[in-house]
Amino acid sequence: MRLCIMRGGVLGVRKYKEIVRVNLRHVLSFYKEEVSVTTAWWAWNIPFQLASILISLLIYYYYALAFGGYSPLFGENFMTFIIVGLMMNTYLDISMDAYYSAISALYMGKEGIGGLAISRMDYLSLAGISPYVFIFARISYYYITQTIVFLLYFLAGQFFGVSIPFLENLGLVVIAMMLGIIACSGIGLISASMYWLAGSYRGVEPIRWTIRMLVPLLSGIFVPLHVLPESIRAISILLPQTHTLQAVRASLAGATLSQILLNLEALIIFSVVLVPVGLLLLKYSLNLERKRGTIY
Repeated sequence: MRLCIMRGGVLGVRKYKEIVRVNLRHVLSFYKEEVSVTTAWWAWNIPFQLASILISLLIYYYYALAFGGYSPLFGENFMTFIIVGLMMNTYLDISMDAYYSAISALYMGKEGIGGLAISRMDYLSLAGISPYVFIFARISYYYITQTIVFLLYFLAGQFFGVSIPFLENLGLVVIAMMLGIIACSGIGLISASMYWLAGSYRGVEPIRWTIRMLVPLLSGIFVPLHVLPESIRAISILLPQTHTLQAVRASLAGATLSQILLNLEALIIFSVVLVPVGLLLLKYSLNLERKRGTIY
């Protein structure tokens, strides 16, 4: 009997490895498809993206200079304050956007078979590929492409003499960023569930739109929070982006774990609450679509 159990365990492990191997192959094929579509776009647009970033930063630079050019944490090096905010927000923003975009690509995307165009969801069903494999591939690819934007901001900062000491407090920076990404992913999952729950495929998704509108002002990307009225600062603490940016900037300025602990605790609470709620809502949303048999 023990031998049968051992054989069953070995077969189970082999089956699991095979499933992982096949799904990874599917993920790589989705990557290849995305690269084939977007490589020319990125190659053409990167110089324009960099020029746009430089012009935007020049506006912030001279605007800040007109009012004294001083920032909290980084003193006279106020461009570090702005560029760190913009760099970190590339990952926080895509964490809110990627899930909805992946769901949209799953249902609105088309695949050609024998001269016929069917939805990507139907294509995956016919091919026996889990839609969650496609969602994972699309989301992870978004993070890869946003890393390019992240590096463009870093490169643009060199024109302003910005030196960001990532390595001096790397552990705390990584912890704060990962917690921020997880918390914002919870918002992204809830946003994605609105695709079918609220029928947001018709146009604007309200949750993502509202938070994206509030974040630039309330989370301190461009404006230090201490200059905002107290009533507005009370709203800012409800956004995970606020705590992420505060923790990252403070870490880069030499803060210790105890000094950013409140921000990290807030991000843990956001993650523990928002991610499970988002997963449940997204699962319910996709099941709702199956029951309705929506034509799209």
